[in-house]
Amino acid sequence: MTNVHLVMNEFTNASRVLKQVKTLKNNNTFENITIVALGSETLPEYAVIAEGIDLYRLRLKTRNLPKSLFFQGIKYIEFFMRAVFLLAKKKPSVVNAHALSVLPIALFCKIFLKSMVVYDAHELETEQVGGLSIKKRLSKWLERKLIHKADLMFVVSESIADWYANEYNITRPAVVLNAPNKRKLIVNNHFRKQLGIQKKQIILLYQGLLTRGRGIHLILDAFKTRLDDKVVAVFMGYGELAIDIQNIAVHQNNIFFFPAVPPDVVLDYTASSDFAISLIENTCLSYYYCMPNKLFEYAMAGLPVLVSNMKDMAAIVTKNGMGAVIDDYSARGINQAIDKFLSQDLEKMRTNAYRVACENSWEIQEARMLAAYGKMLQI
Repeated sequence: MTNVHLVMNEFTNASRVLKQVKTLKNNNTFENITIVALGSETLPEYAVIAEGIDLYRLRLKTRNLPKSLFFQGIKYIEFFMRAVFLLAKKKPSVVNAHALSVLPIALFCKIFLKSMVVYDAHELETEQVGGLSIKKRLSKWLERKLIHKADLMFVVSESIADWYANEYNITRPAVVLNAPNKRKLIVNNHFRKQLGIQKKQIILLYQGLLTRGRGIHLILDAFKTRLDDKVVAVFMGYGELAIDIQNIAVHQNNIFFFPAVPPDVVLDYTASSDFAISLIENTCLSYYYCMPNKLFEYAMAGLPVLVSNMKDMAAIVTKNGMGAVIDDYSARGINQAIDKFLSQDLEKMRTNAYRVACENSWEIQEARMLAAYGKMLQI
C-alpha cells in the first residue's frame, strides 16, 4: 500500500510528520510513503527521507503573487491541481491531511482515487484567533462540511479531542501527543561553550517558534528589568521575532539568541540549559487547549519548566510536580516566579519531568497511532 502526507509548508521543521512516517514505514503499515509540501527556490524539489519515504516540494509559479485573500486563492488552486496530479500517479491507499487547508485535496482523492483519509489536526486550527473574522467563519464552515468524511482523525491534546467530539458530534479523535523519542538523560554544555555563558550563571531556555502569542516579548521585558545576570535567557528557534531578540541581546548581557538546530540534535541543545519556559498567551482557544511539543522536549532533557496557565499544559506540570505555573504575566510577576522557582527543589522537578517525558514518549504515542491505523485498515 502507498501512503501520501500533505502539508501546507516547506517541510523544514516538521518533526511530528517525520516521526509518523518513519513509524509507519518501520512497522510495514505501508510499502511506500510520499510527503507533498510547498516548494521554494532554496530547497530541493525532491528528496529521499529514508528508504521507501520520499518528499516532493511543489514550486508554485504563483508563489510570489501578493498575499491578499484573492491571490492566496490563486496560489491554493495551483497547489491543489499539482498535488492532485501527483497523487493520481501515486494512487495512494491512504492520504493524510496535516492541516485543514489540505483536507479538501485528501477528500478529492477519496472520491476519485478511492483513498482513505486521515485528518491530523496539529492544533485547533479554526480557533486560532478570537472573534468571528471572515477567515475564521470560512474555516469553521469548511471543517464542519468535511470532517465527517475523514476515516480517521488525530489531535494533539485531550481537550482538543473533547472539543472536536462536542463541536461536530463525531467520534472522539485519537490523541497522539507531539512527543520526542525516549532518550537517556544526558547533560550537555553547548550554550555555555558557544555563547560564552559562565558556569555559575543559570540558563533559562525558550525553545521553538519565535512568533507572537508565545510570551516572547513578556520574557524579554522581564529580563531587561532584572538587576543582575545570575539568570540568563537563551532563545533558540526561528521566526518573525528572531530579529527583535538579536537586537535586544546586543544591549543586554542576560539575553542570548541561538538559531534553530536540526530535529535530530535539538535535545542535545535543550539539555544544555538549567530550566525552561513555555509562556503561551491565552489569546485563543487553540492556545488554551495546547500541549506543545517543546514541553515534552524540555521534559525529555530533564528540565524543570515554568508554564503559563493554559489548561492541559498547566495540568500536567502541576499534577506531576515538574515545574510551576505563572499567573502574573507582568515583568515583575515573571521575575518573581523565576526567583521563587529557583528556591525550590529543582532536582526533584528534574526527576519528575524526565519520568513524565518517558511515560509520554513517542514510543508510547506511536503505539496508539498504529492501533488506530490497524483498526481503520482492519489489519
